[in-house]
Amino acid sequence: MKKETNMLFVYGTLMKGCDNPVARYLHSTQTFIGEGYFPGILFQVSFYPGAVYLPDSKNKVYGHLFEVTQNKEQLLQKLDDYEGIGSQFNLPNEFKREIIPVVIEGDTIPAYTYLFNNSYSQFPAIASGRFSEEV
Repeated sequence: MKKETNMLFVYGTLMKGCDNPVARYLHSTQTFIGEGYFPGILFQVSFYPGAVYLPDSKNKVYGHLFEVTQNKEQLLQKLDDYEGIGSQFNLPNEFKREIIPVVIEGDTIPAYTYLFNNSYSQFPAIASGRFSEEV
């Protein structure tokens, strides 16, 4: 997978329709492309979900794809802070940023996403693969 991309895939509290300061920043500064998915498992961690990428899984994690059109480093730093990534947060960090293949309208596109970085067996799976803030 590529080491760099201008695409970002979000599947939780940063999707369109979610209302928090970081989501509003993302939505107002970057270009929404559409809904996509990656093979893996989505689960409820707390008021937010976590996901793991499993290339051979038949399960899908659905979310929104954005093109990062401006201030990429600033955006990634803001997202890393939001997701608790860095030495200033508890180690191991709960999430990690990776570039994975995301499927949108039949095309596979490399995109940054934030994947769960710890054991997840204790968290309830979201069978639909779709996060809702109402959960």
